[in-house]
Order: sequence, then C-alpha cells, then structure tokens
Amino acid sequence: MTLSIQGLNRVKHENPYNYSDEQLALKDQYLRQIKLLWPDANSYYAELALDLCLTKSEEEQREIMKRIDSTESKHKIPEILTSNTLQILDNSDNLAIN
Repeated sequence: MTLSIQGLNRVKHENPYNYSDEQLALKDQYLRQIKLLWPDANSYYAELALDLCLTKSEEEQREIMKRIDSTESKHKIPEILTSNTLQILDNSDNLAIN
C-alpha cells in the first residue's frame, strides 16, 4: 500500500544504471529467461543479480560472491544470489551489456 500526499511526488528510478533502450530490452529478455530457469525466484532479487552481472567486472563479481558465500546471515540468502547462480548468469555470452 502506498500513500498519496497531494503536492509531494515520489521519486522512482526506473533506470538507475542508465541502460540504453536496447540494453533495457535485453535486460527484460534476460529477466524472462531467469524466471523460466528459476520460477520461484523473487523478481527483485533476480533483477538485482542481473544488474550485478551487467554492471560489475568479473573480479568485482567474484569478490561479491565470496562475501555472500562466506557471510553468516540470520536471513536465508536467495538462491538467485548464490555464486553458482551468478556463474550461470555470467557464463552467457550475450549477457554483457557494456
């Protein structure tokens, strides 16, 4: 539920990484493919994992994966953010949008 306050507009960042229209279309295609591979994956986390693969270098991705895999958490880390899943996403030749 969202509250609407007259005279106050909510800021919504639909394209925080400044993807081009072509890149946004590819991202949408990849998100649909992710949903087919992991139907139970939360859309927010799927988009987060995809943005990680699209905007970070391979070295930065590895460092983030190490931190996720080695950090104790009281919360369950979604499968889409585990290193195995990110490696699958990263191994796609078509995934790099730079």
